[in-house]
Amino acid sequence: MAPFIPTTHGRLPPLKYFKDILPESNQESLPIIPQLLGKDGNDFREIANFIHDELGYQEINWNIGCPSPTVTSRGRGAGILRYPDRVASFLEAACTGLRCRLSIKMRLGSDRDDDYLELVDSLRQYPIAEITIHPRTGRQQYEGQADIERFADLKARLGHPVAYNGDIRTAAQGSDICARFCDLSSLMIGRGAVTNPWLPAAIVGGWSELEECNLPALARFHDDLYESYCATMEGGAGPILGKMKEVWGYWATWAPDVKGILKSRNLGEYEDQTNKVLRGNLQESARAFFTSSHPAGSSKYE
Repeated sequence: MAPFIPTTHGRLPPLKYFKDILPESNQESLPIIPQLLGKDGNDFREIANFIHDELGYQEINWNIGCPSPTVTSRGRGAGILRYPDRVASFLEAACTGLRCRLSIKMRLGSDRDDDYLELVDSLRQYPIAEITIHPRTGRQQYEGQADIERFADLKARLGHPVAYNGDIRTAAQGSDICARFCDLSSLMIGRGAVTNPWLPAAIVGGWSELEECNLPALARFHDDLYESYCATMEGGAGPILGKMKEVWGYWATWAPDVKGILKSRNLGEYEDQTNKVLRGNLQESARAFFTSSHPAGSSKYE
């Protein structure tokens, strides 16, 4: 799933929002699905048709799961889930003349974990390609536990392919979800895959625990990511450091001594600090993490 593009009324969003989904930028990537964040179905349809016609994408996702208060306060993302009439109106307008498949990413509700009960009838009226459900409310953001029983209830009420998203941090958790819901169309993994880049492949491949962590492979993964950001991001060092520090916020789970990285003020300081961590004496802490709750395995970085 690509970073979301906000819809704009009566016009296309600024071209900078399309940069991440340009075909030439994703030739060596996994297939991606652009996602739009908005509350007006007509605007969604026009922008989705532009992405389909000009960039060749066959499916566009409507994000009604984003829990950020700056988004929900405007009635977008999970903020629209408290208004079933608005969801119904959106779908009617968006699906009239839409030239690509529509998928949806949603939560259980905005403030209540049963908001979805008033949305099911509207959702069932349209041939939605896939509905990804994160079983929390928007108000919860990422606090508390994902509600598997609510997920099961909503899934049973829908007639669409359903994907699961939420709190998959280990291969065992992913396997357990797939075992209980054997007809899932897919799993969507976010924070867990950032923490452990091998997690999706571990779930698919059923890998067992490694005897040791391949830290050099992880260092090469870091270098590829960092070099890609340096080559493509605009605005100087600030945006690049922001992106990489966000990644290190997750990697601090297995690399506890990252204060120097998070405090780096320029790219030179960042590179010095990351070399100390990734090429330093981290093997024991990394091995303990990746070979216990987060099994890993082979990848192109081996």
